Amino acid sequence: MKILLPIAAVVIASFASIRPGDPLTNTKWDGANGLVVHFTKSDTVKLLVEDKMVAAALYKVQDSLLVWRDFIKSPSTCDTSIRGKYIYKIKEDILTFRVLSDRCEDRANIIQTFVLIKK
Repeated sequence: MKILLPIAAVVIASFASIRPGDPLTNTKWDGANGLVVHFTKSDTVKLLVEDKMVAAALYKVQDSLLVWRDFIKSPSTCDTSIRGKYIYKIKEDILTFRVLSDRCEDRANIIQTFVLIKK
């Protein structure tokens, strides 16, 4: 019994980091013009071109809703306090987005044009 408790704790802890119902975590997607969108194991999404990060954001997924918030301030990103909400859809390894709400029009216009293919 004393041995089973530590083993059970390790098993539970190892599953705690998995997000049930989140098909984006720890995935990479190819886009147009060499864009790679990487949803990391944590809550970060990185946009890369030629292996160089061009943008990064925090994201949360609940059902088919994705909440996106830029966290690296640059001329090509939105105010880091503005959150965008998107409906995402994965069909046959193709990821697309539809804007639900986003006060950052530039970001919304770009994300809703993404057609990403799973790597």
